[in-house]
Amino acid sequence: MRIHAWVCADSAYDDIEERGDDPVDPTEWWNLFDRLPECTYSESALWRRQMARSYDDLAEDLDAGQLPRPRTMAEQLALMIVILHASAAMSDAEYGDDVAALASHPRDGDWDAVSDGLTDDRDAEAFYHPATAIRGLQVFPCRTWFTARVGEDPRDPRRGFRR
Repeated sequence: MRIHAWVCADSAYDDIEERGDDPVDPTEWWNLFDRLPECTYSESALWRRQMARSYDDLAEDLDAGQLPRPRTMAEQLALMIVILHASAAMSDAEYGDDVAALASHPRDGDWDAVSDGLTDDRDAEAFYHPATAIRGLQVFPCRTWFTARVGEDPRDPRRGFRR
């Protein structure tokens, strides 16, 4: 998952460099931002940089040997996408020798258990469904997705952007 968190972060930064503030057009090729909910397609480059940093934050947690516990709505969405990437890579056997050398476990393919174990709720999923996205945006407008949730410690606001 750590590798996929870094790959997603780099893909997000690549999209920003290539597209800036351009609205996401799902009929065109995007590296990452077309995988976010449609309600984010018109967000600014600054908003997208904050989203990219959410992937960085999760990757840094994993690099530090910690579980990637999402502190914000953006991190919850990022973690969902990282888990999807990692599960696809495992099912396609697209992984390096370091992963292949690990002992197997009967629950290696149980990605639902990974999601359940790392997220307290699945609020972010609501943004992918038109019927629930409007209500979700009333509670969590996109501009609030980078604010730490109640009970979560905020990340250092001085950490800046990697790219």
